[in-house]
Amino acid sequence: MQIKKMAQRFFLSLSLCALIMAGNNSSVYAQSVTDNEISMYSMNSKTAVKRISDGYFSVLYRGFGSRKADKIDKEELLGFHFLTDTICNSHGMRSIIAKLAKEGNSESESFNKAKILHTKTLMKIFDTLESTKELYVNAKNQNLVSAESHFIFTSPNIGVARFYGPIVMVIEEKIAPRGMDLNSIAKDSKYYSVARFLKNIAGLGFKQIIADYIGDRDEYVIPSYITPRDVSGLIIHAPSPVVIGGKLAVPPPAVKRIYRKYNYNGATVIDVVDKNDALIARLSASPSATVISPSTKRSKQKLPGYIQKAWNDYVARLRRKR
Repeated sequence: MQIKKMAQRFFLSLSLCALIMAGNNSSVYAQSVTDNEISMYSMNSKTAVKRISDGYFSVLYRGFGSRKADKIDKEELLGFHFLTDTICNSHGMRSIIAKLAKEGNSESESFNKAKILHTKTLMKIFDTLESTKELYVNAKNQNLVSAESHFIFTSPNIGVARFYGPIVMVIEEKIAPRGMDLNSIAKDSKYYSVARFLKNIAGLGFKQIIADYIGDRDEYVIPSYITPRDVSGLIIHAPSPVVIGGKLAVPPPAVKRIYRKYNYNGATVIDVVDKNDALIARLSASPSATVISPSTKRSKQKLPGYIQKAWNDYVARLRRKR
């Protein structure tokens, strides 16, 4: 069966990754992924590989955060850290890191060791795959948390990302794709069958139908973590007057601010703009990269104080490392 074959290939590739990571600190594997990054590219089906190669997932979106007005600022600050200096870890990866930190490992040691342990966890998850009926099987008898908690779910469809929270990360994998195109894998394995749809109708499984055809549309899952290198922007949405089930905002929330990260003459620059694309602030550790042309449209908005402080602290740390 196709998914089982993909799982076997994935299992073997992850086994090789774990051995390489355990043996040394430099490696190249799974479609030229470097820096000991965990890749699931080999798990993709034929249709999935083609869509990834065609650039369908070159720009990805990940929504998160509470829609409550008093929480959005805090979530924006977290998103800004993901943009600059903080790795975005899956829940499963965070659990492993926390356990290692309690055992006395430093922050970097905990993260590096967690990569190896997380790889072994992924092997266990996919080793329990029993049929093409489900993409994952939660192996409770192996004391594993929910399989889905070990991945970061993204989508090239910004509407899907907005469904999951007011803070939307813009992700571009810089070195090589590490994730899986779940919908193409499901399509090739005939997961979205008429029988499944009718079964959900008969069982009043409308929540599952919404998940299959709306909330999970064009899912691209990345294992373990996303580094700031791959986060190229943030889209911050304002509070919504009506929120159904903590997710669905009515009407669709307005854009509050946008962060765009890019490279200019060798320097990293972050432009912060308002909903009308007028510049609020230009941030860079290189003064020459912060020059703003007189013709640039400027916003009346000011950069939030908590973002300015986070940026100042980040630049100070950069300078201490030099």
